[in-house]
Amino acid sequence: MVQPAATVRLDELPPRVCAVVRQVETDDEDTQRLKALGVCLGRRVELVRVGDPLILKIFGSRLGISAELARRVRVEICQPGHCALKEEHEGA
Repeated sequence: MVQPAATVRLDELPPRVCAVVRQVETDDEDTQRLKALGVCLGRRVELVRVGDPLILKIFGSRLGISAELARRVRVEICQPGHCALKEEHEGA
């Protein structure tokens, strides 16, 4: 049985590391803003640059979001040879 992986805040994600969005802890307006940018549950993201704003890579595009907003997004880090996104689809 696979144990659930720990999550980290998006602003704590190391640069150039792939992760999957697992939780968004914002009010409805910020949640909608993040969804419009492509940051939503189950989405694979990569932190390109730390700072404020931090730069994310999603679907080959880069976008900036504030560090404050990034602190409200929790992600599961993909391990070498095992993407957290793949596990989500297994057993479905």
